[in-house]
Amino acid sequence: MIILFWIYDILFILGFFIYLPIYFCRRKITFKSLAEKFGRIKKFPSNSKKTIWIHVVSVGEANLIGTLIKKLNETLDYTIVISTTTLTGNNIAKKKYSKKARIIFFPFDISFILNKVIRLINPRIFITVETEIWPNLFHQLKRRNIPIVIINGRISDKAFHRYKYVKPFIKQTLNNCSYIGVQNEFYQNRFIALGCKKEKVTISGNMKFESIFFSETRLVRTKNKYIPLLKEDNRLLITAASTHHPEEKIILDIYKELILTSKNTSLLIAPRHIERINSIEKYALSLGFNPIRISKLKKFPPRREKNIFILDVIGELIYFYSISDICFVGGSLIKHGGQNILEPIYFLKPTVFGPYMDNFPDIVEVVLNKSAGIKVSDNQKLKEVIFELTEDMSLRSNLRNKCAEVFEGEKRSLEKNLHLIMRCL
Repeated sequence: MIILFWIYDILFILGFFIYLPIYFCRRKITFKSLAEKFGRIKKFPSNSKKTIWIHVVSVGEANLIGTLIKKLNETLDYTIVISTTTLTGNNIAKKKYSKKARIIFFPFDISFILNKVIRLINPRIFITVETEIWPNLFHQLKRRNIPIVIINGRISDKAFHRYKYVKPFIKQTLNNCSYIGVQNEFYQNRFIALGCKKEKVTISGNMKFESIFFSETRLVRTKNKYIPLLKEDNRLLITAASTHHPEEKIILDIYKELILTSKNTSLLIAPRHIERINSIEKYALSLGFNPIRISKLKKFPPRREKNIFILDVIGELIYFYSISDICFVGGSLIKHGGQNILEPIYFLKPTVFGPYMDNFPDIVEVVLNKSAGIKVSDNQKLKEVIFELTEDMSLRSNLRNKCAEVFEGEKRSLEKNLHLIMRCL
C-alpha cells in the first residue's frame, strides 16, 4: 500500500505542473495561495489551544459551515482552522469567520507538504465537508491517530464512477475515517459500495437546510440602502443569481422583451464568477442597457427601464435575495449541475431554476415536492415563467407560502453531525 502512495505523490506532482499554468491563466490561483498550498503558513502560537481543522472547497461549503462554527465556538474551547480550496471560498471564509477561526488554503495532497502542515496545525480532529476525499491526507492523519469525520457527505455520479476504477485505494482511504455522516440512504449505499465499513456510515441529514447563515445587521443595512435604489416606485426586483455563461445573455434577452410590456421591474445579475463582469457589461451595452455595478451605486440613476444592475461584491448575494421579488438561480440552464436554491427560498422568494441541477438532487426533490420552486426545461420556458410571475401576484404569493414549508421536515441535521464530531472529541 505504501508504494501506491508513492505513485500517488508522483502523479499528483505531474498533474500540478500540467495544470498550474492553466489555473494562473484562469485566475484560480495566486502566488500567495500557492505558497500556502505548499505549506508556507504562519506558525501557531506555542500556547495555542487544541485545534479543530475543518476543510471546505468553495463558496457553497464555506456558507454551509456557518451554524456549525457557531455551535463549536459556543461548546468547545478550541482553536478552529478552516482550509479552503478555491480563492472565492477563501474570501468568503475570511469575510465570515476571520474573527472566529484561522483561514488557510488547503495544502497540496503530497506527503512532504502534508507532514509539515499537520505538524503546524496539530489538529485534534479533521472535519471535511461533503465530497472532499484526500487519500494522502487521510493516510497521514490516520498514522497519527487523528480522527477524520466527513459531514454532510455525498458522492456525485461522476465521482462515484471514477472512484470505482480505483476501488481498493478508495476503500482504504474511506476506512481511515472514524465516521462518515451522509445526507441520505442513497449516498450511504454509495459509500458502502466503495468498500467503506457499514458501521462507519451514518445518515445524518442534509445540513444545507440548517446552514442559512447571515448577519442581521448587514441584512437591515442592505434593505435600508438598496430597496430605495433597486425598487424605486415599488418595482419588482428580478435577481439572476450565480449565473454562468451564457445564462446572462439569456436573461438579458428575456428582460429586453419583458420591459416592453412590464416596465415596473428591475434586474440584478449576480454572476458566479465576478471576473466575467466585463463581458456581461459589453453584452448589456450591445442591447442598449445601462449596466451599473452595485459597488458604484450611490443614487438611483435616470433611464429607469434601461438600467440593469450587476452584483460585483463577493459574499453579498444572500442579502440581495432578501429584497428580491423573483429569483432565477443559475448554473442550471447549462450542464454545470446547478447552484444552491435554498437561500432565496429561505427568504420566501419565488424561485426558478433550469433542468441541470445534478449537484443538488435532494434539495430539488424537497422543493418540487412542496411546490416551492419552478423548474423550467429550457430558455423559452424560463421566459414564459418570468413573464407569468411578474404579472401574477397570486402566483407569487402562493409560492411564498410553499417556501415556508420546505425547512419544516429537514431539521436536526446539524445536531446529528455535531454528535459525530463530539464522539471523536
